[in-house]
Amino acid sequence: MRNLPGSYCLLFLLAVITACGSPDSGDTKTISPVATSAREDQNYLTMKVNGIEWKADHDITGIVHPKGYNNAIIISGKYGPADKTEQTFNLNLYNVSEPGVFDFVPGNKDLCEVQLANLSDEHYLYGNVLGFSFHTQIVKMQKSPAILEALFEGLLIGNAGDSIKITDGKFYFHE
Repeated sequence: MRNLPGSYCLLFLLAVITACGSPDSGDTKTISPVATSAREDQNYLTMKVNGIEWKADHDITGIVHPKGYNNAIIISGKYGPADKTEQTFNLNLYNVSEPGVFDFVPGNKDLCEVQLANLSDEHYLYGNVLGFSFHTQIVKMQKSPAILEALFEGLLIGNAGDSIKITDGKFYFHE
């Protein structure tokens, strides 16, 4: 590069940097690529609930293999004021030793569970003991410092006998 003009060197460096930052092609069985946040240090939990965007605005937590649990992955976040109307989402997977795809329903052998609570006074619980059919992809995980990236979607049965569909679920947590 010694004999190249400065502008060619700059273009070459930009091409190298861009190529190094390109995402892998990935598995064709994934839900969708993990969206990058505007800031890499900003954790997020987003999804669509029956097509309407839901985004946690506080207490976004990702835990990888907490002590006392069998290779657990815990994903959670909350939306709204910290009172009785606060909406909470929890996704707990067990026996997860590495990234991969996990499909589960009530009574699954690993006791994995998912729930969304407090959508309204009449619809206060979806999932968990009421029923669910869920698909989760753990894209990246590390215990310490905690790094957890996941994609998810599925169906949750509600306390009023109805159900909701979760789509485009994305979780990004870097401690």
